[in-house]
Amino acid sequence: MSLLSPTQGWYYKKVSKDEKMWMLIALVLCIMLFIWMVMWHVYGKQNPSSITYKTSTTEFTQLAEAYVKKNMIGVDNGIPVVRPEPNSDVFVMGEMWRWSPVLVLEVNQYYKMHISSKDVMHGFSIQPVNMNFQVYPAYDYVLEFKPTEAGEYKVICNEFCGIGHHGMIGKIVVIEKNEDLKKYGYENFKKATASTATNGEAKQDVSEADKVLLGEQVFTLKGCGACHKVDGTVLIGPSWKGLYGKEEKVKENGKVISVKVDDDYIKESILNPSKKITVGFETTAMPAMPMTDEEIENIFAYIKSLK
Repeated sequence: MSLLSPTQGWYYKKVSKDEKMWMLIALVLCIMLFIWMVMWHVYGKQNPSSITYKTSTTEFTQLAEAYVKKNMIGVDNGIPVVRPEPNSDVFVMGEMWRWSPVLVLEVNQYYKMHISSKDVMHGFSIQPVNMNFQVYPAYDYVLEFKPTEAGEYKVICNEFCGIGHHGMIGKIVVIEKNEDLKKYGYENFKKATASTATNGEAKQDVSEADKVLLGEQVFTLKGCGACHKVDGTVLIGPSWKGLYGKEEKVKENGKVISVKVDDDYIKESILNPSKKITVGFETTAMPAMPMTDEEIENIFAYIKSLK
């Protein structure tokens, strides 16, 4: 911006030859870039698919959980590990502050990836290939995906989403053969053999050991590990290790009281987390977690096992 006003009548003066030349060069460059953008989209195959569906958080969460239960082969740092069939639908859920599940894909196979958010907007950035996508709650963003190189890829959230944003790192593992699973320890996962009765069938007896495994599965599927650790360290919420039977200071109606961590307290904390808030964690609100009575019982067993 000029400090001095232009002389009167400057607008009507003829443009010099060198200025005309630079204007022409700029115009040609703009036209070339416009044409190149079209060619890049059509022939370069750099633009992602534009398929998007309107959904709800509840609906997508149910679809994602059913998908994980069907395809889960292991657990990595509290995150379920799934290995879907090639040419199948893959569901990925973003939430504060994790991506779930970890994906094990086969090289040179096509997948249809469905991505959504449980809470706020996140950025789905696959590194080091530098692929970036926006993830919105209540929308199912569909990405047609074909990994071409084996290896481990990180999924980074590149849209600030709160206090735990820096730790929101997911993983995609691309393998060439089954033996590659050993590199990550995913072939050793032990699944519970008990199953829930459906279609009016009699419910099978579930051993305490299987309840613990099923409780760990619920912990993984519901994303409890995003806030609660099981090794004694504190993340965003209290650690679950040694929690059962412990006396905790909580705030209820603004008053600090002491409660014993038992089945009733855990159930109340799951279904109505804002009623009693653990002292020291008042600033981090826990969302209500929709769970069945059976899932809650399995959580009891899992927490009890963490001594």
